[in-house]
Amino acid sequence: MSTSGTPADRVRAIEDDFADAMTRMYRVGNDLARLRASLVAEAETPAEWTPVAAPTPAPAAAPTPAPVGAPAPAPAPSPAGAPGVVTPPPTAPSAPPAEPPTAALPPTEPWWQRDGVVAKLLAVVGTGITLIGVAFLLALAIQMGFFGPLARVISGAILAAALVSAAVLVRRRPSGTIGALGLAATGFATAYLDVLAVTYIYAWVPLAVGMALAGAIALGGVLLARAWESELLAVVAVLGVALMAPFVGISHGLLTGAFLVVLAAATWPAQVGRSWYALEVSRVVPAALFLMVLAGFHERTGIAATLAVVLAVLLTATAALGATVRRLPEQLGILLPVAIAPAAVAALAVDDRWGGAGLFVVITCLLVIVAVLADHGPPTPWYLRQPEIALVTAGVTSLGAALRAGDGQGWTPVIAVAVALGWAVAALVLRHQTTLVVALAFAALSLLGGITLLPYVLGRGLAGDVDAQHLIAAGGLLVLYAVLARAITTTLPMLAPALPRVLVALSLAWAGGVVVLAGALLGQLLDDARGGFMGGQAGATVIWMGVAAVLLLRGLRGSSIAIPAGLTLVAVSVAKLLLFDLSFLSGIARVLCFIVAGLLLLGMGAGYAQALERTRREKRPPAGPVENPTAAGPLPPTV
Repeated sequence: MSTSGTPADRVRAIEDDFADAMTRMYRVGNDLARLRASLVAEAETPAEWTPVAAPTPAPAAAPTPAPVGAPAPAPAPSPAGAPGVVTPPPTAPSAPPAEPPTAALPPTEPWWQRDGVVAKLLAVVGTGITLIGVAFLLALAIQMGFFGPLARVISGAILAAALVSAAVLVRRRPSGTIGALGLAATGFATAYLDVLAVTYIYAWVPLAVGMALAGAIALGGVLLARAWESELLAVVAVLGVALMAPFVGISHGLLTGAFLVVLAAATWPAQVGRSWYALEVSRVVPAALFLMVLAGFHERTGIAATLAVVLAVLLTATAALGATVRRLPEQLGILLPVAIAPAAVAALAVDDRWGGAGLFVVITCLLVIVAVLADHGPPTPWYLRQPEIALVTAGVTSLGAALRAGDGQGWTPVIAVAVALGWAVAALVLRHQTTLVVALAFAALSLLGGITLLPYVLGRGLAGDVDAQHLIAAGGLLVLYAVLARAITTTLPMLAPALPRVLVALSLAWAGGVVVLAGALLGQLLDDARGGFMGGQAGATVIWMGVAAVLLLRGLRGSSIAIPAGLTLVAVSVAKLLLFDLSFLSGIARVLCFIVAGLLLLGMGAGYAQALERTRREKRPPAGPVENPTAAGPLPPTV
């Protein structure tokens, strides 16, 4: 590198030297890459390596600043081919680096290898085959005369004990759980068959003793299942005795029902600390089904009803305890209707209607208590949501109480409307959505009950048949729909405003019905039922006109729905006046109806006009000197 010449010449010389050095470095790097690729290809086992990137050229050194007064250096490099341009030589493409091997996905496990499915399947099939073989062995022994009754019973007991003992021994070995469960289930099934033979076939022991033996076997199986943490074994132990008891005690229904209730209570502690829902179904459903049949067909309905109530109290108490105490098992909410069903059947089967209604009231109170205590949050699964299921079931049982108390007589609609009104008031006070849903269901049913009242409201010939219960039922419907409209507005706003408006319209309609029925009753007292009926019709029209006037006045105060509702009610009232009252009414009733309605319409028109003018006057700004605003000066310039 020459040091003579101008500074620009020296800078160009330095750039040329740097370009030559970079060209040599590129050449050396390419040679190393080709050598490494050839070594990797020649190796017997390719080793994982990380490719090394080509060396990054070092940035050019900053040029030495020129002395003051010297000419400025050239700012841009020369074009290609000119001195000072770095042009690396073309090189052959290097071999691509070897990619590291990707991890293989685990193979999909067949269904027969998942969680010991084959072992469980073989255990279940083996249990059934073993029981069939034992039955064949006993049948063959009986045919050949080898075993007498006592020998058969003793051999069955020995076989059951041997199977359970073998299960305990197998359970101690590694991976012996499935086999132990199969042996234990076979042993308990054999023991149940042995008890069945002693109690039912040979009748050596009383039924109570046989059921006590079966209960002891079931409790032993449940204890063993808790020790082994096996819900399947507990289900086999409980379900076996629950299915055997009705077959053995078919002629002793009350004793069998009591045994199943005791079994359901005795096996409940097995669920403490565990979510064994299959065991819960196994101990509740058989008892409930048997008691339903017993309550419906047994001659001694009183005792059957007592057993049904005991089961209902037991299940609702355990449900409430499980919902309030964390250490206790949480009961399935879907079993609440199953547990209540026997008591409901008993309430329908008893001869005394007040006794049946009392049973319905008792189970309704039990369900309401469960709903109050079991206050779950939204994340709870649907099958555990006891408040909603309990309230819906309580709604059904309360309807049963109303129907049973009325017993198809004239007061049945009154009682049903009273029950519906109770649910509606509870929904309004508590602002509980499920309670409101139950009340709406009652309101839907009350529409059917209201249809039965329409002949007394529209038929002049039935004016003499109107009773006090008709008037009370109509008044209850009026209040029911009004309360429900308010409850929906506060509790279920997503249904507003359509449904509340419909309910308010129904309430207004039944307001007219109440006036008509009241007029008919008053006419009966005056020995002129038809006259009272016509007066009631006229009064209904006048009342609707008055309500329309109130709605129009409210509309002037800012209500957006009041004016359309008032005008609609005016149209309905006028239509009733011209289409119904004109043909059905006569004499002084028709005269008064038209005169009063006309005066109300005139008063409504005049009052509405005055109120509208007053409203406009209040909105108009006060009169006074008007100050003209001064002209605005020129705007300042903006940048």
